[in-house]
Amino acid sequence: MVVRKEKLDFLKLEDIDSTSRGIVIMPIADFLGAKANQNTLHVRSFYSLLFVKSGELFLVADQNVHRVSAPDIISINSNCVCSFQADSSIEGYSVLFTESFFMERQNTEVTNYFHFLRSRCKHTFVLSKESVTSCLQVVSLMQSAYNSIKLSVNDELNRYLTILFQILGRQIVVDHVATEQDEGDDKIRNFESLVDSHYTQQHYPSFYAEQLNISINYLNRICRKKRSTSCGSIIRGRILLEAERLLYHTFKTVKEIAFELGFENVPYFSTFFKANKGMSPEEFRKNC
Repeated sequence: MVVRKEKLDFLKLEDIDSTSRGIVIMPIADFLGAKANQNTLHVRSFYSLLFVKSGELFLVADQNVHRVSAPDIISINSNCVCSFQADSSIEGYSVLFTESFFMERQNTEVTNYFHFLRSRCKHTFVLSKESVTSCLQVVSLMQSAYNSIKLSVNDELNRYLTILFQILGRQIVVDHVATEQDEGDDKIRNFESLVDSHYTQQHYPSFYAEQLNISINYLNRICRKKRSTSCGSIIRGRILLEAERLLYHTFKTVKEIAFELGFENVPYFSTFFKANKGMSPEEFRKNC
């Protein structure tokens, strides 16, 4: 069932827990039952790790519905539009954190895991029974630390979060064969970050190449090597994703969406959308 709003609001960690300092750990039932999280859709300004010990929930991430049940562990990035429905018996943990909190004092290996998760709307981890148990033990310790009043609790939570990503990262390496890191890895991550920040106004590779102080040809080579596509395709993909979100989740007109995404007129936006999606914006919304 499609749920639409007048606009997509940002949900901040402070809306879940007013005492948050970049991270929140709580039972998953409390997170799902939080007033700010109920019966609505938000673009989340934080990252989420959900650990389901028992019961199940249905996650709507953008236009896709996912059934999540024990012992699933899933991550949701900070730019995802999502909502949840869960049964009353659900148990587990939620670990919610901002990018700035996680990136403090991290080494290259761990940040590689983070950037992999950042590039995906949702990721489900398929772990061994032992790894699931280890994750739940770490999160339980995090919950205890979070509930304490020690001044150094953020450092402790950051260390635990690092351990979690090291455990989860093993599965990433298994699914996606690790390659030797080079300058291109930093460039592609910086490029994707820039796209996330500027895609509504900057639709062409020249802007991003200039910001990265490299040529368009070099940026294209990096994108083809690291993402198997062109830099233009990455930019268009981000614009298209946002267009789909706004058509699917809001009552905004096609004209309003076109201007919000930086198009000079509706025909130009409609042509762009149909060329990349195979149907007009109106047809996409009708088929939702």
